[in-house]
Amino acid sequence: MAITSSDALAAALTFKVQKKALENLRARLVFADPAFAEKGEFDAGRDTIMFVAYADLAINTTPLTEGSPPTPKALTQSTVTLDTAQYGDLVDLTDLAKVKAPLDIVDIASERIARQAAESIDKVSRDAIALGGTPVYQTGDTTRSGLASTDLLIAADVMKLRAKMVAAKIPMGADGLYKLIVHPYVAYDLRSEAVSSAGAWIDVNRYARPENIMKGEVGTYHGFHVIEVNNGPTFASTTTVYASFGLGDIKGWGAGELQSLAVYHTPPGGKGDELHQKESLGWKISFGVAALNNSYYFRMESAATDLS
Repeated sequence: MAITSSDALAAALTFKVQKKALENLRARLVFADPAFAEKGEFDAGRDTIMFVAYADLAINTTPLTEGSPPTPKALTQSTVTLDTAQYGDLVDLTDLAKVKAPLDIVDIASERIARQAAESIDKVSRDAIALGGTPVYQTGDTTRSGLASTDLLIAADVMKLRAKMVAAKIPMGADGLYKLIVHPYVAYDLRSEAVSSAGAWIDVNRYARPENIMKGEVGTYHGFHVIEVNNGPTFASTTTVYASFGLGDIKGWGAGELQSLAVYHTPPGGKGDELHQKESLGWKISFGVAALNNSYYFRMESAATDLS
């Protein structure tokens, strides 16, 4: 008679958690999303991630000499090597909890582990990215400490940011728009101003092609797709400062390979659990994030209406 072993059940549960974790990553990641982040090559032997970039060629305005080719130029390669760190966590489930819980506690634990992994990775990414980029401040300020609680992000700031990005030769998307990643409170301020002044805000439900809506997108405003993220970074200063990120069709930061995420299920009966009283679910990843070129993305700093 064929018997399904406990090892097979443990492997099936591990696969289930791994699948759910990767689904959560795809659904929740913003700052480590491959759409925004360059993928590095992981060197397992040295536990590092390497990113390679090539500088643009300098503009050449010298006329050619008849019959003579110009002096060849060499491509300039630069690399950024990032040391990775391990991140992870786990939960224990007791045998009594599985018996007494009114719901499928293993299924709940696997969902919570998957969500925690995704949100942890995105926060690690966000914190690294917030240290880089080209800083721009709300109109009238030149430093973070100069921002007051009334210095909200307004249309004039968004238009200034767009002008700076165009001048910096950051390529737009195929639709001629940039992307602006904002905290929900900043999105509230932009929407409120647009409503009160009949501004250029276009809500996503009015898009002619809704199939092109990006994850987290709430509308377009003065040349930007506005993407709302609930973990937008803030800084403590003379007031709470909110960082918004202006992105183009070029990747200014790099993130580790998400496929290195591993999940683990330790069935009952391991060392120290001779009476089979508990099992564990957990996750682990070797990961790192770094700004590759601060001139490729902009960090717009402002105050925001406190809705807490």
